Amino acid sequence: MTAPLFYSPEVTGLTAEQVVSLDAAASGHAIRSQRLATNDQVLISDGLGTLAEGTLEDASPQRTTIRVQKVTVSQRPEVQVNLVQALAKGDRDLLAAEMATEVGVDRVTPWQARRSIVRLRPERATKTLAKWESKLKAAAQQARRAYVPTLGQPLFAEEIASLHSPQDGHYVVVLHEDGNENLFDIAESLHAINTLHLVVGPEGGVSPEELHSVLTAGGSAVKIGSNVMRASTAGPIAVALLNQLFNRW
Repeated sequence: MTAPLFYSPEVTGLTAEQVVSLDAAASGHAIRSQRLATNDQVLISDGLGTLAEGTLEDASPQRTTIRVQKVTVSQRPEVQVNLVQALAKGDRDLLAAEMATEVGVDRVTPWQARRSIVRLRPERATKTLAKWESKLKAAAQQARRAYVPTLGQPLFAEEIASLHSPQDGHYVVVLHEDGNENLFDIAESLHAINTLHLVVGPEGGVSPEELHSVLTAGGSAVKIGSNVMRASTAGPIAVALLNQLFNRW
């Protein structure tokens, strides 16, 4: 069984035989919730690519310390994937973000689409985005990821088209049931790509105006199957397909 993972900024630049500590929240979770004890094996990461293996040295619920045995630094995939997830009711947007994180997405950007029932209210924006960040970190921790996905600034309606910038290696793909392209052909045709922005609409779908803005900018509308998927399902499945097509696994 894979050892549990914890995050700490102290891991950056760490070398073997050094000692790193967890903050009070992570220490309490490790000792009280996961019942870890001295000499148990754990993983610890800075969330930025550095991953260390070690053993618990001081199993204190206030300040757990870990003796590092091995350190590796992962490189980000050559092609980054940004899930532009429309706000959706019933926390289906957050579910999509969590599953995509487990699969391996690099960035998640909340999108208030024209047809989103959920609205990002200015007075609650900070709290809402903090919740998204927390969900991404928890999902990355569960998946034992050395990288925690970045949370992008929210986009509104046709602003998604501004992400399309082929000259900078950025390409926008909208998942749409009437799309006339597929991800395989897109992956084959793109060259010098840095980031693929994967747009997933809300329950009511992407509006004609939003789709038109992306297509006019040069982006694509893609269909990934014969079934119409929920807002929480389409994104993670597409991320998995892109992992295969771009050799990101």
